[in-house]
Amino acid sequence: MKNLFLIALLIGVSDLLSAQKKQEKDIWSGTYLVNEINNKVSTITDTLVMSRIKDANPKEIPAKEESDLARWSMTSKRDGGKDKITVRRFLFDVEGDEDGYKEFGWTDLHKEGKMNCIDGGHFFICQTQRNTTVMFGKDESYFTKTGIFGIWLHYGVVELQKR
Repeated sequence: MKNLFLIALLIGVSDLLSAQKKQEKDIWSGTYLVNEINNKVSTITDTLVMSRIKDANPKEIPAKEESDLARWSMTSKRDGGKDKITVRRFLFDVEGDEDGYKEFGWTDLHKEGKMNCIDGGHFFICQTQRNTTVMFGKDESYFTKTGIFGIWLHYGVVELQKR
């Protein structure tokens, strides 16, 4: 009886460790200070809260997004958290010929684990290494002190700081 209990315990621990290995690390959930930079002066203008939510239903999204169903919700404290935006990772499915990093020239950085981005429709946020100059094509660059930056359509680049 003692041996049976020991075997059952070992199987349970083994299953738990296996499940933990399969669980992906969530690099996006958390609170972010948004720092707008004007004339080299940084001003905190908002706080974003991002949380992992239920995966997208493959029947309710475009076929090209089926390769990555993970989703997060994001709220802004500036607007009182009224509007929840659903965000997803940049698509990267080599077999499906989807590469959201390609247009910025970041495919190799992503493959090396040095660039990860999420898409919110009219904006995106990326995480890279701290104190890195990020190139946008051949002519434009941005130095990110924190390693987290965002780009809003019709607005520009902001530095984010994860709390």
